[in-house]
Amino acid sequence: MPYCFNTANRGANPSLQICDATSGSVRLAWKYPRQDTCVSEEEWALLQLRREEAIHDLFRRSFLLTSERYLKGEL
Repeated sequence: MPYCFNTANRGANPSLQICDATSGSVRLAWKYPRQDTCVSEEEWALLQLRREEAIHDLFRRSFLLTSERYLKGEL
């Protein structure tokens, strides 16, 4: 199953979309969270942790998709 990668950078908010090239279905979508200017220091720290967690989740899912393709013999 071939995949196509769509990336965009809207200001400081990058995004990534991995789609199945044959069916066009989205397999993974990730968008960098926007920065809210009116949050407390504690909320800002929580947002930083959520962003880091989202990045880790992105790489984990990307690894799983690559592993799936490898096991199916597509790589």
